[in-house]
Formats: sequence, structure tokens, C-alpha cells
Amino acid sequence: MADRLQELEVFVRVAERGNLSQVAREIGLSQPSISRILNDLEARIGARLLVRTSRKVGLTEAGQVYLDQLRPLLAELGAAADTAAGNEELRGLLRVELSVTFGVRAIIPRLPGLLAEHPNLSLELMMDDRRRSLVEEGADVAIRLGVLDNSSLMARRIGQTPRLIVASPAYLARHGAPATFADLARHQIILGPSDSSGATLQGLAEPGANFALPENSRVRVSSSAGVTACALAGLGVAFGSEWMFDAELKDGRLRRLLADFPLPTIPIHALFPAGRQPSKRARGFADWLGKSLNSA
Repeated sequence: MADRLQELEVFVRVAERGNLSQVAREIGLSQPSISRILNDLEARIGARLLVRTSRKVGLTEAGQVYLDQLRPLLAELGAAADTAAGNEELRGLLRVELSVTFGVRAIIPRLPGLLAEHPNLSLELMMDDRRRSLVEEGADVAIRLGVLDNSSLMARRIGQTPRLIVASPAYLARHGAPATFADLARHQIILGPSDSSGATLQGLAEPGANFALPENSRVRVSSSAGVTACALAGLGVAFGSEWMFDAELKDGRLRRLLADFPLPTIPIHALFPAGRQPSKRARGFADWLGKSLNSA
């Protein structure tokens, strides 16, 4: 029989994931064991907490009230255990949501140091250029770049990255290099996942300089890696974070444009699910990543 703490933790996970088999995989129990734990909890409380269908598990009204009161209590229990043990080590499984290119280029190369420092920490990297729901996907923390959407998620700014304008030498040989922001109007513009048509880019060092991203760009890409590939192919001028183009700029396959007129930097945030205190693992990862990015 599950102990009371495990019983509560299973309930919270199932309520957040909405899927018994996913929770069973995450914590290493069988699906029948998860069902039995939940049945025992409902019998002990004397109330139905979950509505189960063949596809999804949802909360009853009583279950939602119970979940809202339970989350902060479990977070406090975890924090109290760490404090009592005087333990600063991160341990257990941490699920991190992040974009593919930022993960591959900026985060994964840094991970050996984190895992060496915390040998009992495990990572699941949920990499996708789409912005997914933290709760639905089961992530403990998400790393997001750019202006945040209106959201109930808890956010902490952990860094920033320069925004650059680039093109390939082959493209520039055919079309010439822009000398001012106004010159960009005669160039082909590659729009990436974070670029909104009609949005205005303003240069910090060129008074009054601005450029409106075109409404009808010939090339629009849904991933950052695709933006870099299109720029390398000579399809046009691309905008993006420094980490998107760093290797290509160093080896000369791309050239930075309008470097004397830097654009506003792009913020980097760590996001945590709303409604509960972030776990020590999630907070520790955000602290570590912020320090790592800012020391680069």
C-alpha cells in the first residue's frame, strides 16, 4: 500500500497530467497501481476527486479544491526536508521545456557541468519550437525567449541575448549590404517563429531608425534552425538571437549586418507552472542556467 505522501503526490501528478499511463511511466509504477492508489485516496477522504474516461482524467469540483490546497503543502514539505538535511544538492527527475535550437546550441553544451555537480539529478528535455502548456506536458520549468504572452505562469528573467541581423556572403554579393535600416526595405526578409508581420524593429544607435517586417515575406519559417538554414542558403536577410548564428558568423558562412545600429536585446525567462511553489529542482536549474548564460 502506498504511504500517505506518495498517495498525495500521485494525485497531484495525475491531476496535472490528466493521464494515468503518463504518470505511471514517470514514477515507475504500473497503471493498475496508480488506479489503486487513487481509489484508496478517494475512499479515505470520502469524496470523488477525479472523473476518468478512456482518454483523459479530469477533476471534480471537490478534486479541484483539494488540489489547490494540497500543492502549497507538498511544496513546503519538500522545502522543509531539504532544509532539515542541509542539502543543496538537486536530485530526482526534472522536466525542462525549451526550443530545439536554443537547447541544442546554448543549453545542452552546458549540461555536463550541471550533472557533474548534481549526480542524483536526471533530466528530461522536452524540445519543441512551439510554446506548449507546462501543465499539460508535465514540465517543471520552461525556458522561453522573447516577450512573454499574457499568462498566469510564474516567470523569472534569467538573462538576455543580443538580436542580430545577418545574411550570407552569396546573398550580399547579389543584392549588396544595407547601410541603414531604411535600406532593408529593398531586401528579401526571412521571417522566423518570433517575427510578427508588420512589427517594427528600432535601432538603438540610429535615431529614429526603424524597419517594419513585411506583411508578405516570400520565406517564413516555423523554427529557429530553419531561419539559419534559409540565411545560409542565401534566401534573404534574417533576424534572430546571437546564439542562432554564432557558429556561422565565426566561420564566415554568415555576415552580421548593421552592427553599428544594435537592436534591443531579447529577454530569456524561466517559467514555472502557476498555482504551486516551484520545486527545488526547477528553481535550482533556473539559477544555474542564469549564472551560466551570464558568465558566457
